[in-house]
Amino acid sequence: MTLERIIERMLDHRQDLRREKVLELIEKKKVEAQGLLSNEGAARLVAQDLLIKIDGRSFSEVKIIDLVTNLNDVTITARVIAQWPIREFKKQDGTLGKLLRLVLADKTGTIRCALWNSRAEQLGTVGELQGRIVRIAHGYTREGLLGAPELNGGDRCEITIMASDSEEDYADVSKFFRGLRDIKLDDGEVNVVGVVDLPPKITTFRRDEQEGSVLRTAIKDEVGAVNVVAWNEKVESLVNLKKGDILQIIGGRVKASLSGSVEVHLGNGSAVSVLKEKPPFLKVKPVRYCKTSDLKPSRDLTLLVRTLNLGKVREFAKADGGMNRYGSLLVGDEKGLVRLFLWDDKAKLMNMVRVGTILLVEGAQAKEKRGEVFVVVDNSGSLTLDPQLDDAKTLGYPKQVTLSQVDNFSRPIVIKGTISEDVVLKNVQITSGENIEVATLVLTDGSARARVSLWRELAQKVSNFKAGMEIKIIGVQPRSSLSGEVVMTSNDLTLLEVVGRDRSLSDDRLISHYI
Repeated sequence: MTLERIIERMLDHRQDLRREKVLELIEKKKVEAQGLLSNEGAARLVAQDLLIKIDGRSFSEVKIIDLVTNLNDVTITARVIAQWPIREFKKQDGTLGKLLRLVLADKTGTIRCALWNSRAEQLGTVGELQGRIVRIAHGYTREGLLGAPELNGGDRCEITIMASDSEEDYADVSKFFRGLRDIKLDDGEVNVVGVVDLPPKITTFRRDEQEGSVLRTAIKDEVGAVNVVAWNEKVESLVNLKKGDILQIIGGRVKASLSGSVEVHLGNGSAVSVLKEKPPFLKVKPVRYCKTSDLKPSRDLTLLVRTLNLGKVREFAKADGGMNRYGSLLVGDEKGLVRLFLWDDKAKLMNMVRVGTILLVEGAQAKEKRGEVFVVVDNSGSLTLDPQLDDAKTLGYPKQVTLSQVDNFSRPIVIKGTISEDVVLKNVQITSGENIEVATLVLTDGSARARVSLWRELAQKVSNFKAGMEIKIIGVQPRSSLSGEVVMTSNDLTLLEVVGRDRSLSDDRLISHYI
């Protein structure tokens, strides 16, 4: 039936309506559908709203709970819970077909929906549909892969994106997601969302002379966590997944691990996506950062620190003939300083770090050697540069320590004092046989007296310093002394500044907060 005939039918049945009003209602339907409806299709939906029969019949909406297989001319209005990417396939006649799969929900239940060809292509242009309300008219039901009814929409199907003021009539998306702690082995299929808590690990295998791949990771929410296992094609879609990403899974299959614990597996029937933003209903425990002042030998640490100095990347041969690499950084928070070592693949990030870069360090290890506690991040940990965190915006700087406070420090510190004696420069031979220069000076700050050894480049820098000069040293390491004397020594990340008139002698790598 033509558009004009449908309008005439509506005007015949509703003499209280004027033609201009009917055209206005039709245009509103087209706007709501975001270009998915023809003039005739929009007119038919207006007629439906007005309960006017078109072509000698009328149709009414049904609830999802009432849908059974083999129904024709079905109309439902529901919220989109999940959306798969459009899949292309070859039809029997050789032409290209398209399929868009959705999961729809109203207050009575959920149903899978398959939209074909032109309708898949048209709805795919709308963009992200999750959470939006849609009306699907002239659909039909068939038995789905899991035996439950599945709603289908072909070329004669009419789809309307409903206005936002209708959303209160439909259950919120959060109602269709399971808390991770609540997953049970007999659940069969679940929808979940969580924060990736473990760096994904991908392995390959051979089965029946074919090669496959499997990805394993874990996600967490405020009260629970679950292991996630992706297979083959799903691995390809998650190859860039990283710790801290928000992972959404629709139709994950619940299975038992070898130890009997719950796992969520992703197969061909699952929809998985990495969300750009955390959904409002996802609650996550606040991150507890380990402050530098609390560091002691331990594993799986999370730190938020600022880069103060960069060392070099070093390589050395392994026993198996391969090469190991590591880079070193001097980092700190408002509680103090620590040396951070990036091993293996993490050493590649040294080229991206700058003085002032804020680092979110996860899965780190704190170790101790010769009285110094330092932090190591290898392939089992993660490093995020300049993370978008509120805590990063307020991250402080380490404060200066008086010489009388350094007895119990196991990490590098910031000190300032006056040179009380002329610098003594010596050439010493270390265990490797290398001859290097070391300068020794005595500092006082009114609270105590300390002997400081500065090595290599710093030794040359202070060789002409005289008694009475005031200096600040960032990243100097206290050492134990049998005599009870305060002793400190530099490393390759230590920085030095001259306080007062001789600022030209300062290390130009210092950030402005120390100048």
